[in-house]
Amino acid sequence: MRLPEDVRTTRWALGLSGGADSVALLLKCLEAGVRPVALHFNHAFADENGDEAEAFCRGLCASLGVSLTVGRRVEAPGERGSKESRARAARMAFFARELRAAGCVGILLAHQADDRAENLVLRLARGCGSEGLSSFDWGGGVPGAPKLRIWRPLLDETHAAQVAWLRARGQTWVEDVSNADLSIPRNAIRHVLAPLLPHFTSGANAAADLLAEEAACLNRLASQATRHRTAQTLEMAQDTDPTLLRRALRAWLPTTLTRRQTEALVALSVGEVTQVEGGLGVKRVGPWTWVRV
Repeated sequence: MRLPEDVRTTRWALGLSGGADSVALLLKCLEAGVRPVALHFNHAFADENGDEAEAFCRGLCASLGVSLTVGRRVEAPGERGSKESRARAARMAFFARELRAAGCVGILLAHQADDRAENLVLRLARGCGSEGLSSFDWGGGVPGAPKLRIWRPLLDETHAAQVAWLRARGQTWVEDVSNADLSIPRNAIRHVLAPLLPHFTSGANAAADLLAEEAACLNRLASQATRHRTAQTLEMAQDTDPTLLRRALRAWLPTTLTRRQTEALVALSVGEVTQVEGGLGVKRVGPWTWVRV
């Protein structure tokens, strides 16, 4: 387990789902003398055992003397996106809100090496480039609240290692019933693809590390090719390589661009305008210059 350097001098929370990984993370933190605030979010899907997981987390934290805050997703009319994406958005909003309320600098999450490997394959299927394929790393920012930190102490360990650790101590956990649903792409990777490839997790994580290094290198080159950049204007050096140009455009705009949106910006003729997410307009005002309108 690799904890953040300031975990004993600042206030941290821990995302507790009730599953094996997060229960192991909480107990390992306590053994290391670290006592985070626990946050549990009940996704409240009718076909899942969210109430069972919530009750388990309440009982576990009460027995350990750990402070626990529980949130619950409320179905919003007209919600769009997959079930997993809706759940994640609601959970992250809850985390951001409670981190601020508790005066925490960040949250410890129990993602481990298998999660990272699965995420790489999911992003590969979506057509992501090196930045996306590098998946998540040890640290990062909370979506929508980048000043709040995420840290993943178990990223160099596997799910099987957490299960074995808990069983050796006679500690129980709650298995999410949705984990057996093979219609969920992540579960199909976990239960069908990964067992066919003995080195799936280690190989995918090694690839993610290499991709992260290459993405960082390309980002530095894109920055060097940027002649002028403000919130309103982006001017690139003449004859900038298209790969670096796309990266510079994605870094410049305050929204996540799809590959199609990025290509549309690159293909604009001088004087043309295109719209991206949230009503944000971008106009090409010169051969190598774009402005927000």
